[in-house]
Amino acid sequence: LAAAEALAAEGHYAEAARLLLRRSVEDIGTRLPQFLKPSLTARDIAAATALPDAARPAFASIAQVVEVSAFGAQHVTAEAWDQCRTAYARFALPQSWARA
Repeated sequence: LAAAEALAAEGHYAEAARLLLRRSVEDIGTRLPQFLKPSLTARDIAAATALPDAARPAFASIAQVVEVSAFGAQHVTAEAWDQCRTAYARFALPQSWARA
């Protein structure tokens, strides 16, 4: 998280958001090692019911910002970065991974 925050502090919001997305995927790989496959896209992961209900929307929020930046040629703003940062904080909470 510190590396992403450092990038954002320098105004590199897109790179910071992509780093959070990569870290989120790494977290999923640690928590659900049988789930991740090389063919899955961030959109596939965001829609997967394998992710707990609390973690899924947080991941989707980060993935959407990165997708719009990468494929929609839109700049990631400070506001969008803050959205990613807040979403990652929710995503990383242990209670977001507790099954009901």
